[in-house]
Amino acid sequence: MAHFIGGTPMASTARCPREWAEALEPEFLNKDLATRSTDLPAAKREHSQEPDKFRTEFDRDYTRILHSRAFRRLRHKPQVFIDPLNDHICTRLEHSLLVASVSRTISKALGLNNELVAAIAVGHDLGHAPFGHEGERCLGKLAEGVGLGFKHEPHSLRVVDRLERMYKAHPGLNLTFAVRDGIACHCGEKIDQRLSPDRKKQPASLKRPKVGMRPATLEGCVVRFADVVAYLGRDLEDAMMLDVGIVTKKQIPSVVKRVLGDDNRSIMGSLIGDIVANSKGKGDCIAMSDRKMKALLALMDFNNEAIYKSPKVKERFKQISKAMGFMFEEIVALITDAKKKGVDDGELFADRRDKENWVTVLSSFLTEDIQDWWREKPAQLTVDFIAGMTDAFFIRAFQEMFLPYGTV
Repeated sequence: MAHFIGGTPMASTARCPREWAEALEPEFLNKDLATRSTDLPAAKREHSQEPDKFRTEFDRDYTRILHSRAFRRLRHKPQVFIDPLNDHICTRLEHSLLVASVSRTISKALGLNNELVAAIAVGHDLGHAPFGHEGERCLGKLAEGVGLGFKHEPHSLRVVDRLERMYKAHPGLNLTFAVRDGIACHCGEKIDQRLSPDRKKQPASLKRPKVGMRPATLEGCVVRFADVVAYLGRDLEDAMMLDVGIVTKKQIPSVVKRVLGDDNRSIMGSLIGDIVANSKGKGDCIAMSDRKMKALLALMDFNNEAIYKSPKVKERFKQISKAMGFMFEEIVALITDAKKKGVDDGELFADRRDKENWVTVLSSFLTEDIQDWWREKPAQLTVDFIAGMTDAFFIRAFQEMFLPYGTV
């Protein structure tokens, strides 16, 4: 007996749920622009594995990211404010889910692959350092000082490729090329009015990813737009909270209020509608109108000056810079000394693990997550470790490192 799903006859026993979903994709996805879950190299993984019975390849990536420890830690990494007391301030985990929601709305309207945009969205900020973009700037400066580099976009790729250890057979999450590419290319701090994918890209291009490079898929382009849509209005909403009090609605530029609105809901709805209207049926690109783009840039400028550079946000920046510098030197020295001693993994930092919790966490990071940590530069491992910290863990670790405490 045949079942009919979406008008297509399916043998009731011939296909598993994943095969059904793959067979239905041509009916619901744009045949010229969308990425199918069976397309190569989009769905290719570095380490081959058997297909799942229930999930398509991109849906499989989505759940892998949700189960990763890096994703869990995003709930304690705020967007703008340092370790806030207000529970309603946006965190990076919430932001990632908002990006996924915006991406899926746009993707569905354009006939693109919803599972792909969702996977890219939840993974796009895994590489963010503690203390938001100021933490990224400080860590980047320290990395440059020892001949390395740090930007959260390529580091998010390093997290899913190297630093997460979910499987015994290989490091990383072993994600598909399309998801890895979208994560590396999201670049939410810069927005183009029109963005087309680089259809000729191959997996080898991600060996040395560059910030701002074009995604390989149209779904990756959608997430890049959705990232901006998701954070601009929400950051404004947070800054207008009564107990934050950085800006008021009266201060919002008139062009923003007139064209986009004066609250997060209106701003997001206006931008999503414009992106869909200017992308649907317009070829291989995601685009915005001149009018909305002008208002969007005005909002970006306003947020930058009124919120991100406000005294309330910046008042602890000098402390962050000094504290991160001290911590960086301490951890590099500790790992360098361990490499010189050539101790067994089980004995790593044995004299300090019982006294300092952060050392226990570092030992676990090196021996369980990295495993062959002695092959990496101590400075690179230090960058990796600090970047993975939440604001609260950084503060606790710093206290253990440098502040005296009672022993009896």
